[in-house]
Amino acid sequence: MGETNESNDHRLAKPILFGWLLVIAFVGVCAFLIDYRHHLRAFQIAWGVGCVGYGLIIFALIRHPSHRLGSWPIWFLGIVAIRIALLHTVPSDDLHRYVWEGKIQRYGLNPYVTVPENIDHVELTQNDSNWSRINHRDFPAIYPPLSQLLFRLTSMIGDSVYIVKGAIVFIELLAILVLGRLLIALDRSPHWAAVFALCPLTITTIAIDGHQDSLMILALATASLAATRKLFWMCGAFLGAAISTKTVALILLPWLFFQRPLALVATVAVAVICYLPFADAGIHVFDSLLRFGNSETSLGLLVTMIEPVLGGDQARMFAAFVVAAFAMALATKRLELPQYAARVFAMLIFALPVVQAWYLNWFLAFAWSRVRIAWLILCMLAIFYFEAEASLALTGEWKMPSWVFAAWYAPFALAWVVEFIWIKRSRRRGED
Repeated sequence: MGETNESNDHRLAKPILFGWLLVIAFVGVCAFLIDYRHHLRAFQIAWGVGCVGYGLIIFALIRHPSHRLGSWPIWFLGIVAIRIALLHTVPSDDLHRYVWEGKIQRYGLNPYVTVPENIDHVELTQNDSNWSRINHRDFPAIYPPLSQLLFRLTSMIGDSVYIVKGAIVFIELLAILVLGRLLIALDRSPHWAAVFALCPLTITTIAIDGHQDSLMILALATASLAATRKLFWMCGAFLGAAISTKTVALILLPWLFFQRPLALVATVAVAVICYLPFADAGIHVFDSLLRFGNSETSLGLLVTMIEPVLGGDQARMFAAFVVAAFAMALATKRLELPQYAARVFAMLIFALPVVQAWYLNWFLAFAWSRVRIAWLILCMLAIFYFEAEASLALTGEWKMPSWVFAAWYAPFALAWVVEFIWIKRSRRRGED
């Protein structure tokens, strides 16, 4: 009997080993390419290899008891090694914006009322090598104040995109650690944090590109951990921190309202404290957010489908109503915060008029709470999003090809229907 169990453990460990090796191969290619935008087809092939490995790891997580998965600290060391291997890669041009917004704060300027193209300051323009790479120069800052404070902190160390990228990756690793601790608190294997940590999408958009969503994910993971311990005031405070990092975290407030409404006081207090350093901007702190919200629809599933019928503004209002109604209805079901976050972020991504690839990280960080293969497929199919980089190389304009919408969403829709039918039939068999 003992030999049989050892044989089964050995056989079941193979998907884990092969999965890790394929993800590492993807990382190795990205590290070698340095800037995947200049080698897009090689990057896409490597992404596909990484997705096969990621799929094998997900399979192992679903099929294996936790004791067969190996040591979580070893897994985490592998996750750390992946991030270190990619620190030298060229990040998104958004990071040049992060560096500039941090630097102007040191000069006493408010990023929410300072438009880059209107600046006439030698130290911030002609003498700044970062200046020529700043995007959206006709916009003031869009990210909320806690993100701005992070940019200022990293700017005090140095005006390099790699400094702010290093800070963002370090924060992501903290978020993964907290997710592991949260899983243990929920009597789950911490290995499930790999659903987020080893996805090629997360590796690309955070470890390579350096998008600052990791700060919101850390705040939400900590809020979830506090909620599992019934520390609702602490949970509220960290929700306030999340909102002060990414405004989309507002969608989680209905959950706290139905759990402990008075804890919303902590949420508001933290948000206000974070905004105080930028108070002289008044309501202008929302100017860029509103402008981006009214930009042309891109990859937004719900809005794209109903916009021809209702028109742009009405379609966006309808989508906002759908998300709000869904969030309120779901909050009454008394789910754990991670379950609520996964479902609400999934609906939000479905309803947003503009979807960027890194937005899927909001859902992916909590996808382990309710594993749905269709949504994981959507995350892996985000490789098509990077076709806009090919357009940029050919035309000088970052534009999403029209075929990407169908290539991204059609397989997801098919997988969603198949999975829905399979789940329904499984439940019926269970009842019988």
